[in-house]
Amino acid sequence: MKYVAMLFIFALVAALALLGGSALPAEAQSDEPDNKPTAVKGDKPGEAIVTWTAVDHASFYRIGWISVADYHASIEAERDWQEYFVSVSVANQGQTTHTVTGLTPGEQYWFRVGSSYRRYQEPDWSPWSNLLTLGGECDGDRDALVKLYETTNGDRYWRNKLNWNTDTPIGTWFGVSTDGDGCVVVLLLESNLLIGELPPEIGNLSRLDTLDLDGNYLEGEIPPELGNLRELTILSLTFNDFSGEIPAELGKLTNLTDLELWNNKLEGEIPAALHSLDELRTLDLDNNDLTGTIPKELGDLENLGALYLSGNNFTGQIPAELGNLTRLSSLGINRNDLTGEIPAELADLKNLRWLTLYDNELTGEIPAGFDELIELRWLSLSGNNLTGKIPAGLGELENLKGLYLNDNELTGAIPAELGGLENMTRLYLSNNRLSGEIPPALGNLEQLEHLRLNSNRLTGMVPTALGNLANLETLRLRENQLKGSIPAALGKLTELKVLDFNRNELTGAIPPELGNMAKLEELHLDNNSLTGSIPSQLGNLSELEQLHLDNNQLTGEIPAELLELDNLTLFYAERNTFEGCIPAALQHVDQNDLHKLNLPYCP
Repeated sequence: MKYVAMLFIFALVAALALLGGSALPAEAQSDEPDNKPTAVKGDKPGEAIVTWTAVDHASFYRIGWISVADYHASIEAERDWQEYFVSVSVANQGQTTHTVTGLTPGEQYWFRVGSSYRRYQEPDWSPWSNLLTLGGECDGDRDALVKLYETTNGDRYWRNKLNWNTDTPIGTWFGVSTDGDGCVVVLLLESNLLIGELPPEIGNLSRLDTLDLDGNYLEGEIPPELGNLRELTILSLTFNDFSGEIPAELGKLTNLTDLELWNNKLEGEIPAALHSLDELRTLDLDNNDLTGTIPKELGDLENLGALYLSGNNFTGQIPAELGNLTRLSSLGINRNDLTGEIPAELADLKNLRWLTLYDNELTGEIPAGFDELIELRWLSLSGNNLTGKIPAGLGELENLKGLYLNDNELTGAIPAELGGLENMTRLYLSNNRLSGEIPPALGNLEQLEHLRLNSNRLTGMVPTALGNLANLETLRLRENQLKGSIPAALGKLTELKVLDFNRNELTGAIPPELGNMAKLEELHLDNNSLTGSIPSQLGNLSELEQLHLDNNQLTGEIPAELLELDNLTLFYAERNTFEGCIPAALQHVDQNDLHKLNLPYCP
């Protein structure tokens, strides 16, 4: 047994000698033997130059290396570090240096050199070299990321900070992606509680392709140094608290395809330098405090597919040059202070799917050429001062899902052609000066969910055809001059939540069929000339919250079935001629006018 133990110790000592006196790279750094090789960075990323002392009678040298990351990984996995050790053999031609390629920039390495008489003979290994940290083009990437971590309170607030500010390769840090040279190409820290200012050192990430810091609490100005990121294609800083002006230096980002700065506190005008971003596909500056006019030069961005300038303080007119953006699919300039007419040139945007110009001070008529925007899904021109008639040609936009023309000064009749928009889900024409009858053709809009024609000068009867709108959730016809009775066919609208006929000239009885609208939450029949009694079937409206029956000519008793309306919070019934007693529990409805009926409560 003693003999076996001695053989084992002898073998271990021999192995350690072959490996340069130590099997552990980390323990080899404390001594400085004469034959210790040196390692320095090469000229290119991922290169290291290893230099050693010549060995007499050596026919071959073997240069080997291991990264610190692999060494520590072997320790954590309780595996032999030599499994991660890599080497290459070269013939001795009198050289004492060798350039190792294919290493990972940003990582740290140890090297050693072995010598042997034969190529495949186990070499005599030197001690380990100095610890070398590789650099190159992206030497400053790690420092830039550390600076970001420090200035945005990474230790204190970040939701996810895996590996940040550690010795691990930066490509393993949460939200960071690197290329084959170890350079940062993607920095994605969306909604990660970054609090503070964005450091200018981010501009040192020379190979950065994507910078996405959406949904944080970044403040201060956007660093002009971001203009140094010439490889950048996506810059997204939305939902932060950035202030100041948009840096003109961003105009240097000639590869940029997406610039998204919406929902900040940016001020000033749109920099003229942005007009040179020829590759730009998306420009989104919504919801800031930008001022000035919309630059006509934006019309030169021929690759632009989406332009969002809403929720700012832009003045002046919409540039006709925007009609040159033939690839545009989305244009939103709503909620500004724009004046003048809608440029007829916008009708040239044949790929447009989404056009919103609402809440400005635009005047004039709706351009007739809009009927050629056949790809259009959403058209919102509400909240302006538009005049004239609704173009009948809009009925040709077969893909249209939403038409918002409310809160203007439009006149004339509602075009029956709108009844051909079979994909329509929302039709808002309220608060205009529209006249004439409601076209029965609107009953063909099978996908319609919301119909608002209130606050106009519409006359005639409520079309029975509206009862065909099986998906309708909101029907608002209040404040018109509609006559006749309420169609019983409306009782088929089982998805309806709001039915509003307030302030018309309707007559006749309340149809008991309205009690079939199981999802109804609000029923406004007030300020008409309705007669007869309250149908007991209204007690079936289990979701009803508001019941407005006041100022009609209703008679009879208030039905006890209304006590079944458990969700009722408002019941107005004054200025009618009810008789009998009031069901006592109705007095507990939060808002009611029962005390004005001059009737007793039922025992």
